[in-house]
Amino acid sequence: MTNGEPPQRRTPVEAVRAVRDEFGIDARRIDQIGRLLAAGEFRTVEDVVSLTGTSRRTVEAVFRALEPHLESSGDGRRIGKRHVGEYRGVFGAGEPFGVRDPWAEPARRDPAVLAAMDRLIGAAPPPVQALDHVPATAETVVKRARFMLDGFDLTGAHVLFAGDHDLTSLGLFLAGGAPGLRASVVDVDERLLEFIDAEAARRGWDVRCLFADLRLGLPAALGESADLVFTDPPYTPEGVRLFVARGLQGLRDHRNGRVLLAYGFGERQPALGLAVQKALNPLHLAYEAVLPNFNRYAGAQAVGSAAALYVLRPTRRTAAAARAAADDPRAALYTHGAQSVEAAAGLDGEAAARVVELGAGPGEQPLLVGDDWPADAPGRRIGLPAFLGAPLPRHLRDHGTVLVNLYPGFGASAVRALLAANARRAALVCRNDLPFLKDAEGQREFARLIGPKYRIARFLRGTPGPGQAVVLAERTAPDDEPPGAGRVLGHIYARAHGKLGNGWREGLIALQKAAGRALTKSEARAAVASAASRPDMLELSPMDLPRHLFAVLEEDVARSAAALPG
Repeated sequence: MTNGEPPQRRTPVEAVRAVRDEFGIDARRIDQIGRLLAAGEFRTVEDVVSLTGTSRRTVEAVFRALEPHLESSGDGRRIGKRHVGEYRGVFGAGEPFGVRDPWAEPARRDPAVLAAMDRLIGAAPPPVQALDHVPATAETVVKRARFMLDGFDLTGAHVLFAGDHDLTSLGLFLAGGAPGLRASVVDVDERLLEFIDAEAARRGWDVRCLFADLRLGLPAALGESADLVFTDPPYTPEGVRLFVARGLQGLRDHRNGRVLLAYGFGERQPALGLAVQKALNPLHLAYEAVLPNFNRYAGAQAVGSAAALYVLRPTRRTAAAARAAADDPRAALYTHGAQSVEAAAGLDGEAAARVVELGAGPGEQPLLVGDDWPADAPGRRIGLPAFLGAPLPRHLRDHGTVLVNLYPGFGASAVRALLAANARRAALVCRNDLPFLKDAEGQREFARLIGPKYRIARFLRGTPGPGQAVVLAERTAPDDEPPGAGRVLGHIYARAHGKLGNGWREGLIALQKAAGRALTKSEARAAVASAASRPDMLELSPMDLPRHLFAVLEEDVARSAAALPG
């Protein structure tokens, strides 16, 4: 108070000028918001975030400043017509948008492509919050495709997508593709892999889908195979570094290849952007370009529903740096769910001891896979990435029991953990809300899928503690499987890290030998080639195979076994 008089309240014009002044030379973004609200249409906060690429926090600040001069229609707001004239000198003259997006123009030349992309996005599986999925707009996907096709010669090239919840792999072909172009998608979301695989197969596009949790490694089939990499990872420093590093491990040509990265941060949070860029520094990448607001999303309002496109170029030191960049599979990558930076830790000592008691026999020394096992627990140990990534080294084989800790965030690899285990008994500990545990149908499907290798003895939900579960499995004996496809699948699954085609061929030979008949390698190879409805699967390992393709494999193997002589 001054001289007993209350301070005068700021007018809306003064309040919005104050907000604008906070942004200095970046005040054009406030001008864009103001021009939109003065243009006559009612706009929600969400509309303005999406149209301007400015964070929700800033847009709401402008709305609050203007509130006395705003009029409403439903959730929409606009500056009242009688007040518009007061803001002519505040937001400047011109259109609502002062910066033209040159990258959008090639995408808009073919509205039929945009409409088809929009339909694909609408038909795709819904986003998974725990995986930080936020769908890109159809225009963004086509922009990415045009940027790749116009900026690089992709004739005969292989493009690797490290995660592809935005369907950019499909957009690349929808936008015209290139002669001999191939794409590979690696993702942990089985629903997404099935959708992309089905849509690509229906259209005759060369898109191969592989399963992997990138924290645990890149599929061996993709190592040093790609000419160009695209990734839109979780927007944490750990997530961006890991996905880029895995992409680099898949890059064949470190002299000419590129990694395209989508990443964004709120205009008021440059420290977050710096943290991500610092996380990338150890990879020794050159920033060839950073295109602001290139990517637009249906969500992600904290970053203005927008993200830049980074064009990253390797240097001579990049390959070695990428190999060393992702050593910690427990690094938290996401902002939600069991794999987030706020998630609880893994097993405590009491819970881990209980799993050892349930899974191992008295006095037995099991193989302990993963982390959080008690320091005094008997048995040898191996990390989860090493266990899932390659056959066990000789000195770690021949264990009667393998205990695998997938808790809390690695449950998506449950099937692969049993494929990797070749012990007489195996136990998995994971969260109890996973799809294959939540109901009897899921449990039956899981047991059927892994049946050629392991018989599920028990599903113990709520064990060793709330929110946890233990799966106990016993190795399926060959005599327990009916002659034919089951035995061949068991042979394939026992060699789960090898090429599927090789295991299938050797399984047919073993099947015939057990029946007292001979089958040459050449004959077995021909039988496989004749029965394989998806020849692209033969070069993959069962560890990399998306779950929906196991049913295809079962049918093909059954057909090959039925066609054998005798």
